[in-house]
Amino acid sequence: MTNLGEPDGRGEPLRAHRLFRTRDLDEARANVSRSFCPHRLEGIGAMRGFDTVHNKASGRALSLNYLRYGAEVRIDPGDLDDFYLIQFPLRGKALVVNGGHEVLSHESQAVILNPSLRSRLEWQAGCEKLIVQVGRKALQMVAEDLIGHRLERPIVFSPAIDGTRPEVAGWARALRSCMMAAERGADRWGEGNRHQAVLEEQLIARFLICQPSVIQHFFEEGAMQEAPSRHVRRARAFIHANLVEPLTLSRISKAAGCSIRALQLAFRNHLGCTPTQYLRDERLRLAHYHLQTAPEGTLVGDIAFDVGFSHLGRFSIDYRRAFGQAPSATLRRSRPVALNFAHSGQSPTKRDVTLGQRKQSSE
Repeated sequence: MTNLGEPDGRGEPLRAHRLFRTRDLDEARANVSRSFCPHRLEGIGAMRGFDTVHNKASGRALSLNYLRYGAEVRIDPGDLDDFYLIQFPLRGKALVVNGGHEVLSHESQAVILNPSLRSRLEWQAGCEKLIVQVGRKALQMVAEDLIGHRLERPIVFSPAIDGTRPEVAGWARALRSCMMAAERGADRWGEGNRHQAVLEEQLIARFLICQPSVIQHFFEEGAMQEAPSRHVRRARAFIHANLVEPLTLSRISKAAGCSIRALQLAFRNHLGCTPTQYLRDERLRLAHYHLQTAPEGTLVGDIAFDVGFSHLGRFSIDYRRAFGQAPSATLRRSRPVALNFAHSGQSPTKRDVTLGQRKQSSE
């Protein structure tokens, strides 16, 4: 992973944005709670090295943070509710639990805490992190703009972030550039920068594309193609705006401003499929998202009909062909929090140590 610490080589990251420094645990808990959310903070074993430093460069919907505790601590924030936390250890290690996943985070493996899943953390002594706090609503809006779909449920990411992947390393370089901008002053990062909204949107969009999540299949090859034909662009926009409605070729072609035959030829030439196939594939992608995030008691048939399929058998066949498993299998794997990242190429990280083992070793 690209080195994210000390962006200008002179020491502590974001030191120009110091919020506080304290050796008192209660004071540290209160100050960090104000910056993020109320949480439990307790020491593990000897606390002689406890020395908390928190630096924070705030933007609009996204902030950059440097945080260290010095000693070994246990943190229980529960549900984050309205923001995501992307944590890059600059030094040391931390054991992170988010939902049903445990990740041993270190310099080559970062972690993201999903706000809709309960979190617990244990920082080893000497662990220092760069933490990116991203507003949940802002991330959701960028995702919807990217994929052209309204997302009614939270986006859930695979918690482990593999820093050895080229896509993640590229995102880390972009993040490092933002850190350097923050070090240079308010006119480069924050409300004083008239390009701040663009910087944050680009950073969020790149993360959405590179990190496995329940919407990753929307970014796969073929799903995000540009359509140079104005008729295809109009047709796609109409399809996305009315995806779950009964759509005929006649309605789509009228919205596109051309004949059915002309539209079919345009889709073949520019997208390699028919308008009907494109409509089916977009509905399948939406169904895949809903199946991975469905609340308890949801039936496959309910989701199929909700996203526009009228024939459950046909839906099941098409879904299996697209995602390599039956829709019922995807739904089962979403219980209770084990998510389906089958298309990400990234399996859940094998944990190197358990919370119980760490507790015993510290006693």
